[in-house]
Amino acid sequence: MSSRVSSKAGASTRKVRNEVVQSNRTVRQKKDKAPLLRPFFSYYGGKWRDALRLYPEPKFTTIVEPFAGSAGYSLRHHHGRKVILWERDPTLVRVWRFLIKAKRRDILAIPDLEPGQSVDDMKGVGPEARLLVGFWLNRGAASPRKSPSRWMRDLIRPGSFWGERVRQTIANQVDLIRDWEIHEGDYTECSVQTEATWFVDPPYEQAGQYYRYGADQLDYKALAEWCRKRPGQVIVCENAGADWLPFSDPQEVKTTRAARRSKEVHCILENGVVSVSQPASPTEA
Repeated sequence: MSSRVSSKAGASTRKVRNEVVQSNRTVRQKKDKAPLLRPFFSYYGGKWRDALRLYPEPKFTTIVEPFAGSAGYSLRHHHGRKVILWERDPTLVRVWRFLIKAKRRDILAIPDLEPGQSVDDMKGVGPEARLLVGFWLNRGAASPRKSPSRWMRDLIRPGSFWGERVRQTIANQVDLIRDWEIHEGDYTECSVQTEATWFVDPPYEQAGQYYRYGADQLDYKALAEWCRKRPGQVIVCENAGADWLPFSDPQEVKTTRAARRSKEVHCILENGVVSVSQPASPTEA
């Protein structure tokens, strides 16, 4: 009797393992065929530029970003995966809801700003579309702007601001995020209980004061405990000097500000345990 039970258990384990292998193979196949998704809007602290260089690929077919921002990690790895975004800032939630529901023609109908205009002068354009444009008026801002930055006015790198190139890029992409989910709420309200890849990119403890809900409103000790309790793979981002988790050695990254670089660190947890592939940080010594 015990041998039959053992045999059934072994068969069940092999079945689950084969399903995981097949799922990962399907993701890779879809990734090879899928077009690259570029940022839908520029945002302070966005991770699209460094998602492939600094952070590991998802191990699971669901990605959860509990501090969604501009969802740079999900944009890089969405192919064949379910994406669930949580965001406390209602402005960002409104923009994401608009993008997820928008059709190509809706984006193409958003006009350029004429010289001297602000988003308030965009007649016939809905409030969410104006917020989207506002994020493209000043690179790397934590909130949408009303008027173009000096760089935009002086036509420095025009393809990086709201205009034909950005409009076409977004229009060509909106159909690919139709199945994404966006939820408004604090990270503690995230209701996902299944194993997933969690990309946790909160306002940095020492440099996250520019957000509407910034570092002064976060309990980092509580956030660390929450991260350790997430099932699956957890990737946590921070700035050099943070010690609320055993972070990696710092790596320099470019920022949207000229001649400025940031020293980024991260911590990778697998079911609450620090990944063995992660370099030891001074806090672990």
